[in-house]
Amino acid sequence: MRHEEFATQIRQALENLHDFARLQSLPLIAELSRHGQTTEQAVRQIRSELIEAVERLKPPGNLPPRAKERRPYAIVYGRYIQGLGTTELIEELAISVRQLRREQKRALKTVVDLMWDQFASALSAAMPPIEQAVPSADRHEVASAEVEQLISGVQHENLALLPLVRSVWGLLNSVSIQHRTLCQDRLPDHLPSVRANRVVLRQGLLGVLSYAIHRAGEGEILLEGAGDSQGVVLSVRATGKVLDAPRAGVSLEISHKLIASSGGTLDLIDSLDKWTARISLPVAEASPILVIDDNAGLISLFRRYLAGHHYSVSEAHSAQEAIQQAQQVDLKLIILDIMMPDQDGWEILQSLRNAPATAQTPIMICSVMNEPELAFSLGASDYVTKPVSQAGLLAKVEYWCSVPPVLGEPPTGSPASSADSPSS
Repeated sequence: MRHEEFATQIRQALENLHDFARLQSLPLIAELSRHGQTTEQAVRQIRSELIEAVERLKPPGNLPPRAKERRPYAIVYGRYIQGLGTTELIEELAISVRQLRREQKRALKTVVDLMWDQFASALSAAMPPIEQAVPSADRHEVASAEVEQLISGVQHENLALLPLVRSVWGLLNSVSIQHRTLCQDRLPDHLPSVRANRVVLRQGLLGVLSYAIHRAGEGEILLEGAGDSQGVVLSVRATGKVLDAPRAGVSLEISHKLIASSGGTLDLIDSLDKWTARISLPVAEASPILVIDDNAGLISLFRRYLAGHHYSVSEAHSAQEAIQQAQQVDLKLIILDIMMPDQDGWEILQSLRNAPATAQTPIMICSVMNEPELAFSLGASDYVTKPVSQAGLLAKVEYWCSVPPVLGEPPTGSPASSADSPSS
């Protein structure tokens, strides 16, 4: 498949990202299916890689929602993942239609290039290996220098580990087929997020899994994982008809360094009939969220909604309690009810905005009342009416925990203002 045709297919896949049936009909999916995947596996891989490619457009650091550097990510994320229209996007980003189209064209080109890097080898005929003329000692020096350059100055972020691991595993699918290696994915439905750099961790995992395939030969690879608040452990085990052990060489040395740069460890256990790699990684930092509400049941519901997503939920029943907590913990978001018996939410909102500890903390009103105009005029960052769904709450919490607040400028059309509020 040529690059031009591939680019057209990727744009169509983005436009139908949430339409499984239409994705199945794309020639790109049929092409991937001929390389050993089922149609469903190919669709899931394309969706996963597309979402990851979009996320790679997100610039590092805490930039304001309307920052120029953040526009390519905001446009593609809003258009294709959230399904926002042109009017909503230009209002959110405060740009013209012409600017929107120009920025979108550039962003799409970047996404296509990222996807081409991932899939070009799988979509082209196998090429004979190029003879390695560089002496082994020199290759180690070159590899070490490249690793040092890669990990120097990288920024770590909270990463969803499960889709990242499966994305890397999908890249090696054609390699495992060529080696007649049976691969079993026994990863749990959920793993805690980790604190790492996406590119660095992907390369580290790629080295380990690639080596496991070459080590297993026509045997079997079992991929497992477990995690809790203390950390995450991935296990890669090659068993069965294990070939003569190839030299680990540069590949595993690089993986050791890359994983270590993320605060993790790589332990190897080798025997005649089994090879195991255990990768330990630190979990992501939990973002503290405060809920001010007199309804214990609602607070409990919010805790269930956010469980497993690395948010720690605490509660308060007055402005004074909230301010005391904010003085001890760097709160990422305050969710505030309006209808409370002892002190109404409007008074609490004003008190929080006047207190240095909470003056810049995002505050989201969550109430049965429909008074967003009043809320924003008093300094609220966002407004949602009860009842709120889990998906709606997660979208808002994720937005306000990752983007610094711009007080007095609620982002029209953004995840924070457009999340759904159906009955829970």
